[in-house]
Amino acid sequence: MTFTEALPPVVVTRPADKASELISSVAELGFEVRHHPLIEIRRFEDDDSAASRACRQKILDIDHYDAVIAISQNAAEAGFSWMDAYWPQMPVGLRWYAVGPTTAAVYREYGVDMEMPVDRYDSEGVLALPSLQQVEGEKILIWRGVGGRETLASVLRERGARVEYAELYERRQIEWAEAGWDKTLQGAPVLLLSSGQALDIAQQQIPDIATRVSTIIVPSERVATYARQHGCTDVVVAASARNEDTLHSLRARFAAGR
Repeated sequence: MTFTEALPPVVVTRPADKASELISSVAELGFEVRHHPLIEIRRFEDDDSAASRACRQKILDIDHYDAVIAISQNAAEAGFSWMDAYWPQMPVGLRWYAVGPTTAAVYREYGVDMEMPVDRYDSEGVLALPSLQQVEGEKILIWRGVGGRETLASVLRERGARVEYAELYERRQIEWAEAGWDKTLQGAPVLLLSSGQALDIAQQQIPDIATRVSTIIVPSERVATYARQHGCTDVVVAASARNEDTLHSLRARFAAGR
């Protein structure tokens, strides 16, 4: 593939344990890659802390639910790690849902059938699934990290479901000094973001970041709208947060004949 313009640097903002494959793939396209993680994911250990006790109880009681929804790859990985510890066999009768392809890939690793949105990989996409329209009286468990959007639970409750959370991990913001940002943002790079929270963190630390990057690539139209509202002008929406979709958007943005 040939490119029609000089290639800018590319900034990968994923956590350290999720970034290596993407960094290698971007570098193979000929870009200079800078890793600048914005969030650290810390799973709750299986110990006697209050957070762990809450997780453990939700997992032990999982056969009391009608459906389980994992809202991210991190949530699915953490949830199935707990399931491995307490359920030698997966309980029967549960409906499983994934918010998008990266989450669905974790289900497949564990041999669990699930449903996921066809083309919108966020809470709104999950809420549009036919099997979640009539949920009155159902008990639904959402796997997620501490905090986050409430749209999914709120709408399901409006539809008559009883919704609970299993909060399996916490996200910790990584604090970068101004000098670190200055080095990362040299040359007006392309910024790869995986969530609205990542954009929030970047803007909190560098309020004028929209003017210091050339392009932002995001995983959903919701995050793209959020980015545009905060002054970003060249925003590219990838089909999902998967590496292949991010790479496809990056190639398309700079490919010959654009």
